Amino acid sequence: MTENRGRNRRTWMRGMVAVATGISAVLTMASTADAATNSAATATASCPYKYFCAYPGGNFTGTPILMYNCTEYDMPWSSLGSWINNQTPGTRAQFRSSDHVTRWSDSGAYDSDASADWSWVWYVKPC
Repeated sequence: MTENRGRNRRTWMRGMVAVATGISAVLTMASTADAATNSAATATASCPYKYFCAYPGGNFTGTPILMYNCTEYDMPWSSLGSWINNQTPGTRAQFRSSDHVTRWSDSGAYDSDASADWSWVWYVKPC
């Protein structure tokens, strides 16, 4: 009888540990999702409407280049950074190589990339 009681307690304790672990995982995921949402909201606030913003750091950090005019802008960075296309809906930014050829365009405003590779981008034309 004592042996059975010990087994029941162990089973109960394992169940409680599993429940606590599950609750912890859910809270961690919720916290991570909130942080990502807050980061995106902060980034959008730092990039005014009708602008394309290029950031020197990932996750929209550093002082951005604010692009408004439909002209080609030099990109001074060659590492990982980020960008936000907060222009009027559907406006597509063009990412160009050293020979001024458009090698990629985003999907149109609103769009963003929190971890962009600037190594191949020499110019951006925001429209």
